[in-house]
Amino acid sequence: MMQLVRRRMRPAFTLIELLVVIAIIAVLIALLLPAVQQAREAARRTQCKNNLKQLGLAMHNYHDNYNRFAPTIFAEEGPFTWSDGSKGSYLVRYLPYIDQAPFFNALNFSLMATAWNPGNFEVQNDPQGQAYRQKQIPAYKCPSEPSPDLGGWSAKSNYACSMGNQAMVNAGVGGGPAPWGSCPQYQGNNFGTGPAGHGNSHSPQDISGTVSRLNWAAKIADMTDGTSNVIAAGEIRPSCGDHTWNGWFHFNSMWVATTAPINYPIVCILEDPGWDGGSPPPGKTACNQYQAWNTTQGFKSRHVGGCHFLMNDGSVRFLSENLDYLTYQKLGDRRDGQPVGEF
Repeated sequence: MMQLVRRRMRPAFTLIELLVVIAIIAVLIALLLPAVQQAREAARRTQCKNNLKQLGLAMHNYHDNYNRFAPTIFAEEGPFTWSDGSKGSYLVRYLPYIDQAPFFNALNFSLMATAWNPGNFEVQNDPQGQAYRQKQIPAYKCPSEPSPDLGGWSAKSNYACSMGNQAMVNAGVGGGPAPWGSCPQYQGNNFGTGPAGHGNSHSPQDISGTVSRLNWAAKIADMTDGTSNVIAAGEIRPSCGDHTWNGWFHFNSMWVATTAPINYPIVCILEDPGWDGGSPPPGKTACNQYQAWNTTQGFKSRHVGGCHFLMNDGSVRFLSENLDYLTYQKLGDRRDGQPVGEF
């Protein structure tokens, strides 16, 4: 009888057996976790791709109505000056075509001022007092990009239209010498089709890609290389440039070119906030500084290995960061006249 009682009171598992079970569970979790993470990233990439498809539909619907893609607006009449008031970036003009018509209709486009004051288009509030420029637009945000809105002028966008193989000279604020040093690489204009520095022109002869920095945007008829061979827009990391971080609403933010290689590494804003001038951190050069416009105003993503790009025919392609540089520049340029080949 005592023997029977002892058998009943014996522990279900020994310590060694329990440790073996825990080890097996840990191994299973270690095997499953990467698969779960990959599945989540695949879902985020699909959403990002769909966002660009939606932007492509918006661009083509806008083109159907206005016979060109949407430009950024500085001043509607005459040559621009930097002190002129503006009426927002091209992404403002695409709002009605991405299910944001009430938002677009609430904006007062009669406003135009010469200073950053409540009379300026970009200084408007909704009835609750929130700045329109700070509105989050889900279709403009990639779920793989976790960076917050970092205090720029407006809420961030992870997508920008392309100026193509534009001349992108490295310079400091105001066009003078850059305090962090010179970045002589990737100056752009490889084919002579984008001579205007940083896209500062209203003339189509000065612009390589789909938009300029100013009040000009291309027509489909301007895509003489073929709409399927010309990049319309792509992904950006807004916190990796002192202009892109100013967001989707701001007139002087969304001028992005293919001139920099895809996913060129940048020490982004707040990653090393002390590097505003002087010598680069160890292992970095002037080209990694977030104000080096020839490398920062380029296409970047959090996706491993490359970026999603919207072509001018409305298709979306994932381009490898290892893509041949000149092939990438041909895809950025709408009129270089050179064969692209496989990409």
